[in-house]
Amino acid sequence: MDKVKFLEIVANAWQVKTTTWDGILERRDPPQAQLIFTSLRAVANAPDGLRGRILSKFKIPPFLLSRACLESNGFSGCEPVLDHDGNLAYYNHWSRFVVKQTHNKLRPKRSFTRHHVTWEKLDMEKGRLPNPTIPIHGPKSIQHGWEWYEMCFFVHWAPLSTKILCFDLPEPLQKTVQSALASNTDKINFSDPYSVFLVLFYELLSLYDSSVWSIRNHICDWESSRPQEPDYPLLHEIARHVIHVCETLVVASECVKDIKQQQQDFMAAHPQNDSSSSWAQSPFQFPLRMLQSLLSRSESNKARVHNEITLAFHTAAQRDSKIQVRIGEEAKKETTAMKAIAVVTMTFLPATFVSSIFSMSFFHFEPSQHGERDVFIVSDKFWMYWVLAGPLSITVLGLWIFWERILGKKH
Repeated sequence: MDKVKFLEIVANAWQVKTTTWDGILERRDPPQAQLIFTSLRAVANAPDGLRGRILSKFKIPPFLLSRACLESNGFSGCEPVLDHDGNLAYYNHWSRFVVKQTHNKLRPKRSFTRHHVTWEKLDMEKGRLPNPTIPIHGPKSIQHGWEWYEMCFFVHWAPLSTKILCFDLPEPLQKTVQSALASNTDKINFSDPYSVFLVLFYELLSLYDSSVWSIRNHICDWESSRPQEPDYPLLHEIARHVIHVCETLVVASECVKDIKQQQQDFMAAHPQNDSSSSWAQSPFQFPLRMLQSLLSRSESNKARVHNEITLAFHTAAQRDSKIQVRIGEEAKKETTAMKAIAVVTMTFLPATFVSSIFSMSFFHFEPSQHGERDVFIVSDKFWMYWVLAGPLSITVLGLWIFWERILGKKH
């Protein structure tokens, strides 16, 4: 709040100057036009005395410094003030435009700034409410690959002087606004409080255009690579930013519609004799159409991201299905092997069972004695073993085959 940069008309040309708030507030001779670059949150957090002087000097409604307005995604309003004779004493306009800009590398943000709710109870762990002076969209988000531009405009118009406060414009935009004003001085009619927006809106459009195309680049990068192992957090991060970009464009379009109507109402209530104002009957139609076109492209981006999310899930499901098929094939091979083992087992198990019953009484072995040869004698009843073991084995195998066929028909 120490130094304030501003532009003002001197000899029909814009000049850039730097001074203090005291220098601006104590100035007695009102300039024809003055444009001031400052921060709305800095004004809101300024000492009470300085904040009150700024609000009084420019007739700024105090509610614009409320947290609801400081965290809003966009708005537009106006206030005509009449004198005792019913003539227009001054006219105020305020508006807010929010842009989300993404950069080359995105990564999820693991924490967030808690929003202060007036009726919220104390945090039992920390024992205090969230700090309402801390911005929800702080500068730390840029390290995660994105940032917010939260810009406000306040126009204090009087018949002899126009003051425009530009709050929280990024530095590059301030420079382009200076250049645009310098090259379009003759196109601005200061009898119309909205004429300066003819220049400002075209510079804002460049920010919205960059916002849409930067997130589109991330979508194209994903579409061109489509990794085998999708980075789902990154994909959903892209989708989150696309949703925010669509939100800002919808609100910006509505704000421009409101400004268009406000300008028409002002010109109807206060017709200008200057013929130079007649060309600007619908000066905001083209910026409005451009915002709507960008919104359509952003909606396309959102659809493309959702398409990639769906494809990623379907690809993963297809890959899992193929793995399950391979597992099934391997299990089938194991089943065949187990069947072979079962057949062998059932072939020999009945015979083993029979032999255990008859023990070894069918065979008799006599070792050699007194120089005689060893004698191995097979009982003449050995046929009984085959009579029992053979049919039993065939019966067991037949029952198993019959059981398998029954199970096969059921399946």
